[in-house]
Amino acid sequence: MNQRNKPYANLALLTDLDGTLLMPDKTVSEQDAAAIADFREKGGIFSIATGRGIQATREFLTLLKPDFASVTYNGALLWDSAADKPLDCGASYLPKGIRALLEELAAAFPHVGAEVLNASGVYVFQDGEYERQHLEITHIPFVMKTLDEVDPEQCFKALFAGAPEEISEMLEFVKQERFAAVNFTRSHRWFLEMLPHNTNKGTALQKIRPTLPADMIIGATGDFDNDIAMLLAADRCGCPADSQPAVIEAVRSRGGFVSEKTCADGFFADWIDYVTASV
Repeated sequence: MNQRNKPYANLALLTDLDGTLLMPDKTVSEQDAAAIADFREKGGIFSIATGRGIQATREFLTLLKPDFASVTYNGALLWDSAADKPLDCGASYLPKGIRALLEELAAAFPHVGAEVLNASGVYVFQDGEYERQHLEITHIPFVMKTLDEVDPEQCFKALFAGAPEEISEMLEFVKQERFAAVNFTRSHRWFLEMLPHNTNKGTALQKIRPTLPADMIIGATGDFDNDIAMLLAADRCGCPADSQPAVIEAVRSRGGFVSEKTCADGFFADWIDYVTASV
C-alpha cells in the first residue's frame, strides 16, 4: 500500500522525552515502543522535542530514528536525523552581550550550578550538586570552562540547576526588565533554562510545519512548563497524568487529552490510542 493511503498517513506525532516518553529509568517501555511501531506501520510519522542537547539526545535519535525534524535545546536547534545535521532553517543563539547577564545570575545564586551548551558540547561555568546530578543522569562528561574559554554568544542555551526553591527564586529574579532579551523556561523542578529570544518548542514546531505535507495533523505531548508552547501550537495535544498543573490546564484549554497514565505505565501508548481514534 502507498504510504499516503495508509490510515494514519496524515498524522505526525512530536513528543517530549523526559517525563513523557521516557520511563523514570530513561528507557522506552516495550508497550510504548510497540505502539510507536504500529503507528508508523499504519502510515504515521514520529519525532521528538527535547530540551536536551545533541550529545544527550543522540542515543534516542539512534534508537527512535525520527521520521521528521527533531527539536533539541528546547527549540534553539532543529535536527535532521536522516542527514545527521541541523535543519536548513538554521539555529538560534544567545544574544550579544549575554555574558554579563550570565555572570550576574551566577553571582546572585552561587549555589546554583550553571552550564552553557554549544555545537561542541556542554560546559559548566559554575559547579553545583544539582548540576553534577544532571550531567550524570544524561551521561554527559563534566567539563568546567570559564566564559572566557567558551563564548556564550555561540551557545544555543544556558541551563541553571539547583534546589527547587532556589530555581523558583531565580525565576522571579529574571522577571526584571534587563532580562527581556532572552526567554526563560522551567524544564524541571531543578532547572531553569535561558534561551534565545522568541525561542521555545512551540516556535520550533511552527518551523517544522512547512517541511511536512500541507494536510498533516501534528499531535504533541509533554509534561512540563517548557512543553506548553508546543502543546498550544499543535493541532492535537496530550499529557501524562502527573504533568505540571499549568500543562494540564493548557491541554484542557485546547480540548486535549489528559491521560490517566504516566510515563512509567504506558502514557504514550495511551496517547496513540486516543489521537488515532480522533482523526
